[in-house]
Amino acid sequence: MNRDMNTLINGYLDDELTDDEQCQLSDWIKADPEHATRFAHAVMLHDRLQCELSAAAEISNVEPAPVSQAAQTRRAVPHLSRSQATMAVLAASLLVALGISYWKSRRDGPIAQQPFASASFATVAHLVDVEWADGAMLRRRERMGTQSIALSSGVIRLQFDDGVEVTIQGPARYELVAPAMTKLTAGLLTATVPPGAEGFRVDTPTAEVTDLGTAFGIHLDENGVSRVSVFDGEVQVALPESAEKKILTEGEAVRVDAGANIAKVDFDAAPFEKIWPISSGIEGSTGAFRFAPPWPRRLRFVRSDDDIFVEPEGYVTTLTETLKVNISQPGEYVSEEDLTPSELSSGETVRSFILHYYPEEPRPIRRTERIAGSITFDGPVLGLIVLHEELEASARRFSQRAAGESHERRQLELRGRLVGDTVTLSQDRRTLSLDLASPRRTSDLVRVIVDASRRPARESRRMIYVALRKCACSRGDRRFCSTDILASQG
Repeated sequence: MNRDMNTLINGYLDDELTDDEQCQLSDWIKADPEHATRFAHAVMLHDRLQCELSAAAEISNVEPAPVSQAAQTRRAVPHLSRSQATMAVLAASLLVALGISYWKSRRDGPIAQQPFASASFATVAHLVDVEWADGAMLRRRERMGTQSIALSSGVIRLQFDDGVEVTIQGPARYELVAPAMTKLTAGLLTATVPPGAEGFRVDTPTAEVTDLGTAFGIHLDENGVSRVSVFDGEVQVALPESAEKKILTEGEAVRVDAGANIAKVDFDAAPFEKIWPISSGIEGSTGAFRFAPPWPRRLRFVRSDDDIFVEPEGYVTTLTETLKVNISQPGEYVSEEDLTPSELSSGETVRSFILHYYPEEPRPIRRTERIAGSITFDGPVLGLIVLHEELEASARRFSQRAAGESHERRQLELRGRLVGDTVTLSQDRRTLSLDLASPRRTSDLVRVIVDASRRPARESRRMIYVALRKCACSRGDRRFCSTDILASQG
């Protein structure tokens, strides 16, 4: 491998490539399976290094960084320089351990089938009350390649390098076969597949579920019956070793028994109520907060006198232009004079959430009536949009579905502690509290912008892994061709 390619791979690992350099690296990978194998080995080594150093940092770091340094910390954490002496020592020891399996795999199997054999392609993003069924324990931020997961209880969320997010609720058994191919043999699962990662597939004993750009759930019960529900977009459900297949769209569900046909059933989101908030990046909530049902997705149909609903907007995205926010600093806000307006820069990787209070039937104002709650996200909040002008300006930037931003009264009323709403952002920027005045009279809307830069699905990594999938597919390894869509792309 020449010096230029080494430089490009190093730049990729440090997330410093330009668009032209990303294309150059992608072309080099697709040109030869040997190139793909070398690249995969470099990524595998880097990921192992990152995992070990991250674990060491967690042990030694007993005090969080000051809030005022949040932006600096976001950019400083993800990557470490390979020129450091400690990195060199650790790299040498890992090369000894990894080199044996790497070169053995090259000797024992066709190169075309190896790009993902030893490389990792997913990250453990979150764990909640997990008990392992087989003694194999995973840590948060641990990298994963081809392996199985067995849960007795609890929830685990995985982030694939192409942006796919999979959340599994135990008791469950789930196998990562390849970046685009997985198997569920027991339990409950949700998957969110962003644009560009279409073709992600989950096989069960009775069904083959292929994403066509969507969010979906699978419930595999103890009798082996697969129930597939589509929350957004489309999926294809096929019978193993059969030509029968069906396309499902938002709000549709099917049931597949062993040896039976694909049968449409009523959509029911109830089995996914526990897993859905975790899969969306919400660590917990108290008081009036409740996660909006995954369908129907139109917020005007989601009403309650007693609940503040939260719903994610679209997928993790990179801002293509600046975004105005009304609140940019931790603290308590009771009047518009307290606001800390700012602009988030283009290039920030974020996820947006809508907080929505909409009473079923407006009633006369009772000044003593209030509704309150707190919600904690898995990343720091970069900004809050709470006033009509900025809410309307940011409408449809994160989702094609409007949230009622065009209505002037769909905002917080910051008119003082006694008669107005109060919003509080914690010092660590992760917990947001709302105390709303005069519930059952007006509707309230807040857009929350959460930092997603620490998620591993950066655009360059997604692009490279799509190239690797195509490369392996073109060389005849159908494990990486989960759908004809992938084979026909680009």
